[in-house]
Amino acid sequence: MSKIKTALEMALERSADVKIDRKAASREGFVRRGKKLAGKFLTEKDADAVSREIRAIFDEEREWLKEGLSTSLLANINLPRSEQDLERLDLIGRGLKCMARDAGAAKNFDYLMDRYKELFRQYLESARNLESQLRVRWDARLRQKEEQLRQQIGHSVRLTAEQDAEFGKVLGEKLAELDSQYAEVLSQGKAEIRRLL
Repeated sequence: MSKIKTALEMALERSADVKIDRKAASREGFVRRGKKLAGKFLTEKDADAVSREIRAIFDEEREWLKEGLSTSLLANINLPRSEQDLERLDLIGRGLKCMARDAGAAKNFDYLMDRYKELFRQYLESARNLESQLRVRWDARLRQKEEQLRQQIGHSVRLTAEQDAEFGKVLGEKLAELDSQYAEVLSQGKAEIRRLL
């Protein structure tokens, strides 16, 4: 009669040759710690705490922590939708600057962040202009629709661009085109920040 093996015995046989890479496990732990630090920083806005955490760790462990921190902070840099998003960029910049100081690249980092701010202001201005121009072009269509409705129902109705589904669709498409134009520059900027850090 053959012996029936338990699931535990089969799992132990299969995992007998598996070696634990302690360095990879340690790296993952520090990267995760850096990501948590980034989340805490974005909530509490305490750059000094970030600097203390970075200085408290040495060698490759520090680099792993900074990797997690920078990955998380850079993931939060996106094209702005309002002026408030520019304030968020300042906050993210303060967190990244802690790492730039540690790498001895604070001056170059400041220059890059100033360029980012200018890029984001330019993007917001372009988006506003695009929407404004589209509204002007759409105004004639809305007046025609108002006239048609007045003839159908017998009294005047005031329409706005926000009420027109087609306007929203066209605006969304135009903004997506604008986003794609700026996305490449945004990606290049993030890569440059990574190199500095």
